Amino acid sequence: MPRRYSNPRKESRALGAVQIIVGLFHFALGILCSQLFLEDGNAGIGSLPVLIVLTYAFCSTPFFITSGSVSVETQRKPTHHKLIAAIVMNIISTCLATLGTISLSIFSITYESIADDYDWSHLAGSMLLQFLLFSAITELVITNIVIDWFVTAVTQVPNDEEAVSLRIEEIPCPIDSSAE
Repeated sequence: MPRRYSNPRKESRALGAVQIIVGLFHFALGILCSQLFLEDGNAGIGSLPVLIVLTYAFCSTPFFITSGSVSVETQRKPTHHKLIAAIVMNIISTCLATLGTISLSIFSITYESIADDYDWSHLAGSMLLQFLLFSAITELVITNIVIDWFVTAVTQVPNDEEAVSLRIEEIPCPIDSSAE
């Protein structure tokens, strides 16, 4: 008989939907960053940091959306393979969110306006970097929570299996070996 797994928490479906929304939000912020940093000629953070920010925004999006989708599907019908896939995808998303949090926090701190007067493009660039940073932190927190819930679901035995195993162990043996 195949092993049954305890159902992950119902909230993992909602957190999976939040992961999908964060992925779409990253993609939209990546488009806005590309418009601001590449087409408007904003050189406030340099060419290499712009390339890193845009690469992170566009490359992390599919992983965030996929990990959210796998989390939602795993909560609906948990199997061993789905639970393992959800854990692996959320670990990859955690690594990407950690990398993004570190790099975006460095770029947000070092982002400076070149002009001395009020320049809306530099303020908008700073705001976009901070929004990307906050959404990366949100993804990091959510993936850690979901990983914990799914690992608990994999390692925990459902209640009905415990009852079956206890009932089998409590059956008295009809052959008494002490009678001989």
